[in-house]
Amino acid sequence: MITAPSIAAPEWPSIRFDPRLGQIAAQSILLILVLSTVDFGPSLLQIATYIAAVLGMECVRARVTGTDLNWKSALPAALSLSLLLRSHDPWVWAVAGVLAMGSKFALRINGKNLFNPSAFAIVVLLLVAPGVWVSPGQWGTRLWLVALVCAMGGMILTRVARLDIALAFLTFHAGLLVARAWSLGDPLTIPLHQMQSGAILIFALFMLTDPRSTPDSRWGRMLFAAAVAITAHLLLFRFQIREGLFHALILVSCATPLIDRFLPATRFAWPVQNRS
Repeated sequence: MITAPSIAAPEWPSIRFDPRLGQIAAQSILLILVLSTVDFGPSLLQIATYIAAVLGMECVRARVTGTDLNWKSALPAALSLSLLLRSHDPWVWAVAGVLAMGSKFALRINGKNLFNPSAFAIVVLLLVAPGVWVSPGQWGTRLWLVALVCAMGGMILTRVARLDIALAFLTFHAGLLVARAWSLGDPLTIPLHQMQSGAILIFALFMLTDPRSTPDSRWGRMLFAAAVAITAHLLLFRFQIREGLFHALILVSCATPLIDRFLPATRFAWPVQNRS
């Protein structure tokens, strides 16, 4: 019997998707929605200043260290600042970008960022600069926005193995809100309304989950998420600090090196595009 010769299948080039590009796309879409639907959104000049300051600092870092320009890691910080930080003073916008990127290469321990860059800039400016605010209610409670943020954020975080920390934080945060409502005799519609805030979801999906400043191990990330939720709850309701989420993230981030020491795991690395 004569058989046909086997023909090997062609080897197509393999390209690993860089989740940072997805994050940039998702944040850009959200920013467009803010500009078109939210009354108290940033101005185009404010957005341009954030981007210019962040990329300018990244150019300085690349020049000083003799490494390549890493705009894919820098641009999300500018977009996060555009989505969350509000001020009428242009100097604050420029300083925010400098603080965010400066923290990436000045505040490092064991080769990791100690803080999320945009969260660090927000907290510093909230503490020292007048007329700076982050409005938790600026996004309203539009369910379409909640669904959009969850869908885009979940897709991206699945790619970087950080969906666990976002879900853990939202679970702990929701549980604390429900427990507080139960203890006060409030209806469950109150914590449900609080959880529908777009600002909370943006914080959880795009800031809390920074793979370069969160614990390496899954159990470490669970502990980290619980600590942030509990600390934020205390700051929000015991000390009446409206921006308690961001302060909590910075405070708990100081413990990340300790968590990594006692719960070690493989260090996260961004995927490298492979065309071979």
